[in-house]
Amino acid sequence: MTGKVNMTLNEREILARLKDQDQNAFTIIYNTYSPKIYRYAIRFVKSNDLAEDAVHDIFVKLWNNAEDLDIQISLQAYLYKLAHNHLLNLIRREAVEGRYIDEMMNSAADFSQNTEETIEYRETLAKTRQAIDNLPPQRKLIFEMGRSEGMSHKQIAHELNIADSTVNNQIVKALKSIKEHLLATGAIGAMAAFIFLLKK
Repeated sequence: MTGKVNMTLNEREILARLKDQDQNAFTIIYNTYSPKIYRYAIRFVKSNDLAEDAVHDIFVKLWNNAEDLDIQISLQAYLYKLAHNHLLNLIRREAVEGRYIDEMMNSAADFSQNTEETIEYRETLAKTRQAIDNLPPQRKLIFEMGRSEGMSHKQIAHELNIADSTVNNQIVKALKSIKEHLLATGAIGAMAAFIFLLKK
């Protein structure tokens, strides 16, 4: 049983099968709704990568919580609500990580020269700088135009004669690479503490 017609006519049956961890039922739901959720996500995040990751995370959550589902509205409405909440959290997280990188690059002078916190901070700052230097040339240029020079995505796109979506994708990938580098080099302690402070 596949296709949108079956999904429309037999939603209760499909949901019952999903609650029983029926992989075919999940596949029907995924094939029917993932394109719609992707289009919804791309309007929020303006990034192909983030939208694809969001769709993946949303449907993984649906599958993992299948046994406890109690959907009182249509499945489509439920998925849109799930997507909306997930995307809001994603945007907040990306904003916090972006602010963290900004602070790391711009606020070192505010710290005392002789404290352990300063030493740790400056080590993390150096690792952040290293991560930025390791970015592919175009990605590094776009990131620094946005973060160091304060240019908007539209201004960067105009300056480099590329699409706004390309700028957004490259900045998203840059933030992801920087975060992964900090994790891999043991800077997670300082990073986590700083992000915690930014959330307050």
